[in-house]
Amino acid sequence: MEQSQTYRCDGCGSEYRVLGDSQPKIVCRDCEREATLSGTAAAQRAYHVGYIRYREARRQLSDALATVEDGEMALARGGFDSAASDFEQSVEEFTTAVREADDNALAELSERARKKATCFWQAAEWLSGMTYASEQGASTQASQYRHDAENRLQAATEYGTVSSPDELLQTAETEVQSDT
Repeated sequence: MEQSQTYRCDGCGSEYRVLGDSQPKIVCRDCEREATLSGTAAAQRAYHVGYIRYREARRQLSDALATVEDGEMALARGGFDSAASDFEQSVEEFTTAVREADDNALAELSERARKKATCFWQAAEWLSGMTYASEQGASTQASQYRHDAENRLQAATEYGTVSSPDELLQTAETEVQSDT
């Protein structure tokens, strides 16, 4: 059985259903603008991209924390800035996944991932501020930034583990099978 995918016009919002797995170029018959993939397929794609950015940002964050332990504040700040940027991009992708998801399970997993990535993004920004304050000799400010970052890292634990895209697909397949 071929799957249908939904495409939504970027101009007027008209929706088109397309059978098959290919990604054709769809031009809206009403306003002649391009229609882009939407719905579950778009949510899964966005989640996958967000997950890749999230994993890279986590690696960068860990590396930067280790660099702080080595006393290399300027180098650590660069790592925190890179991590913050990747976390921000993952949040954008997870937000797209939440918006496009047609089923509640996908939307909930995407929302949890978005919230966790947001906590890490904020923590990375505070840690970058901590390294800068440390370099400037502002130890009180650096301590406050570190405390704020630790609070955001603690808050991130409330959202559990971010599911891999493979786990996400397995969850979706299980739901489809239970519905039939």
